[in-house]
Amino acid sequence: MFRRQFHKGHAQFGNIMQDREDFGFGREIGDFGDFRGRERFFKKGDLQFVILKMLKEESKHGYQIIKDLEEQFKGFYSPSPGSVYPILQMLEDREFVSISKEGKKKIYTITDEGIAFLKENINDEVLQHFDQVKNMDFESMKEARVQLQILFKELINKNKEALNDKGKKQEFDNFIEKTMNDLNNLFK
Repeated sequence: MFRRQFHKGHAQFGNIMQDREDFGFGREIGDFGDFRGRERFFKKGDLQFVILKMLKEESKHGYQIIKDLEEQFKGFYSPSPGSVYPILQMLEDREFVSISKEGKKKIYTITDEGIAFLKENINDEVLQHFDQVKNMDFESMKEARVQLQILFKELINKNKEALNDKGKKQEFDNFIEKTMNDLNNLFK
């Protein structure tokens, strides 16, 4: 809701800020900056290629895939079991991975068919995105997230101050609209 109204240039910040659930940031401001409920970290279908690429390097069990991805992305991305295990099942059904048991754990190993599928279907865009995200400066992102959280709280406070004063409300709306325009033109 916020993005839609913001990007259309409708400075309706006051109305949408009253209900944070509608704002798209979830229950807590502390969630701001993570990837849950927002844009996908990988495009739909790309996670299967990432998993196959990992399995090409080394056989793993499902939980290890999740943990390795979380570690690679320094905690900024951790796929849910609900996204990884169905992909592993689909890869097994298509015979792109084989399973061996190690105690109670299923160890997934890429098959020749999986290697061929990966080679034929993974494109440069997926590899570039994976490498780009993998090589991000996550410390800077953490610092930026803290700064954005502080800014977000200040915006909420200023918006609350402006709600009962039409002049202040108009000034606040103009500020938000100008800020969004400046932001959209920042690197042009």
